[in-house]
Amino acid sequence: MIAGADRLLAPAPGVEVEVIEGECLAYHPRHARAVYLNASAALIWGLCDGARSVRDICRMIQDGYPDVPATLPDDVAVALAQLEEHGLLVVV
Repeated sequence: MIAGADRLLAPAPGVEVEVIEGECLAYHPRHARAVYLNASAALIWGLCDGARSVRDICRMIQDGYPDVPATLPDDVAVALAQLEEHGLLVVV
């Protein structure tokens, strides 16, 4: 199990997301930069609603994509850490 599996994460206040021609860009005005989200990161970010735990997010992805590799929890943890580092997510 991944560390912090019970944490609840939500989009940081002020973050704007725009999809342009299938590409997802997140912009945090306080940091004055745009962050490109690949399809996996966009899916994970979209599931962070402040009510779902990291464990719930992993379970939802596993349920929706039964052929995901066993490394899914670790992959989700890395993606969440990167989203937090870029200021796109906050712990609630």
